[in-house]
Amino acid sequence: PQSIGKNANVQNSVVTEGCYIDGNVEFSMISNGVTIEEGALVLDSILMPGCVIKKGAKIEYAIVGENSVVEEGAQVGSRPENVENRDEWGIAVVGHNLTVSSGSYVKPKQIISESV
Repeated sequence: PQSIGKNANVQNSVVTEGCYIDGNVEFSMISNGVTIEEGALVLDSILMPGCVIKKGAKIEYAIVGENSVVEEGAQVGSRPENVENRDEWGIAVVGHNLTVSSGSYVKPKQIISESV
């Protein structure tokens, strides 16, 4: 079964087995074995099996590959209304088995195939 922590807020999302969620998740698909720590935000995204989203990380309009880790304070993607030029907006993608380090920003339309 999944575990939804006391600090979690999950709305309009699919959460599969083996997940631990203690952050905020909205309009997303969370695959098995995913961990979303307290203070993390996942909006309009797909998290593949085994992902770890650390405290304070922000995932918006993104796909995060299997067993990837998004460290504290990192951001992957952005909401369309937060981008000045709509032509620059798109889905951000992080490949499998990668790490997005603290403070990093994966821009909309960017596809990451190695750790940043």
